[in-house]
Amino acid sequence: MSCTLIFLHGGPGFRDYLRPYFTQLEKRFECVFYDQVRGTAVTMQDMVSELHSVVQKASNKVVLVGHSWGGVLATQYASIHEDKLTGLVLMSTGLKASQWRDEFRAELRNLGLEDAPPEKIFLTLPELDIGRPLLDATWESFSEETFDHLFSTYLSNYDLTENFRKLQIPVLNIFGERDVRFPLRVTTSFKQIKKDIIELELPNTGHFPFLLPENRTQISKLIEETFG
Repeated sequence: MSCTLIFLHGGPGFRDYLRPYFTQLEKRFECVFYDQVRGTAVTMQDMVSELHSVVQKASNKVVLVGHSWGGVLATQYASIHEDKLTGLVLMSTGLKASQWRDEFRAELRNLGLEDAPPEKIFLTLPELDIGRPLLDATWESFSEETFDHLFSTYLSNYDLTENFRKLQIPVLNIFGERDVRFPLRVTTSFKQIKKDIIELELPNTGHFPFLLPENRTQISKLIEETFG
C-alpha cells in the first residue's frame, strides 16, 4: 500500500457515512474510517487530538480526505501537523466562517429554498433516489449538542485561509457544480488562494459529490493518480 487514506465525515456531530462509497479505493490504499468524538463539551482541540492519534497509528504516509466539516477538520490538522501528511483531499468544504454560514444562507435565499426539505437543498434531481437513504441515516445519527458547542466555540468565527495558503503538500479540491451548502463561488475561490491545487468540478452534483457512481469513479481515479 502506497499510503493511508483517512476519511473525515461531515458534521460536526454525525457518525461516519463515507465508508460505503469508497470501498473501491481499498484495493489500492489502506483506508481508515472512524466516528469522530461527540459530546456536549467537545472542542476543536479534542477533534485534532483524536485525529492525530489516528494518524500516528497509520503504517504508511497519510492523506486526509475530508467532506464538508471533515474538510475543515483536515485543513486545521494540516496547519498544525503538515509534516505528518503527504496530501489533502477536500470535498465540498469551506475555509472560513462566512463560507460555512453566510454564503449558505445567501444561497438559500437566492434559490428560494429557506423552507425546503433537506433533499431539495443537499441533493440534485439525479441524486435523489440514491441520496435520500444517506440523508436519513446521517440525520438519525446527529448529535445536536456536539454541533452547537463546536459552532459556538469554533465554527462561528474560524478562518483557515492563511493556513491553507501556506500548505506545501498536494491538495485536491473536489466539489459539485450545484452544491448549495458551499456554492460554486466558494469552492472555486480556493484556487485564487492556492494556485497549485488540483480541482475537480462535477456537473449537476450537490453537496455529496460521491453519490453517483460515475462521480465516484472520477474521484477515485484522481486520488489514485495523485497519491497512488
